[in-house]
Amino acid sequence: MTFTPEQVELLKQPIDKKNVETRDGNRAGTFQLSYVEGWHVINEANRIFGFDGWSCETIETTCVNAASDNVTYTAKVRVTVGNVIREGTGAGHGNTKQGIGLNHEAAIKEAETDAKKRALMNFGNQFGLSLYDGKKAWKTAKPAKTTTNAHETSTTYNMATKFLQGVSSTAQLNSFKERVQVTHSEGKLTDIDRAKLENAIVQKEASLL
Repeated sequence: MTFTPEQVELLKQPIDKKNVETRDGNRAGTFQLSYVEGWHVINEANRIFGFDGWSCETIETTCVNAASDNVTYTAKVRVTVGNVIREGTGAGHGNTKQGIGLNHEAAIKEAETDAKKRALMNFGNQFGLSLYDGKKAWKTAKPAKTTTNAHETSTTYNMATKFLQGVSSTAQLNSFKERVQVTHSEGKLTDIDRAKLENAIVQKEASLL
């Protein structure tokens, strides 16, 4: 696959500081870690590659700690954009205090999200690559201005509709549902277009049964 000039430009742009979160790096809170949230990298992948331009699959999950009150999993995820493949590994912890089953579920989801972010990070700054720059140049870089307009939301809806037509499994459909919600939350889909897609999803779900 050859990325379009527009996609290359987007991937090279500095990450917008408003999309970067921080948390304590240790219990003492003596240093901070910077990161981007899972929903954001999914939204950026949709924006840059298109709804039908990328896919993600979990290669493996492994339980490395199964204590009743603290469960830990590792995961390996593969992201494919055209014929370009990148993989990432991540870890997740579950300590919901609501039972061992929910602890396992929470740990797996967190591990898969962490691995997905690490896989997508290989594609550029918009997915958090620059956060690993020891000089922290991303803090002073000026992000390119982006706008959401009627043409952009219409294009996103058309791409989503086209992608939905090619969905052939429940797993694909569930992933598509997640992408629709994330994209709508970022203003890339209007309320009307989201509602139309949700109706189309219900119809597709029935056809897959």
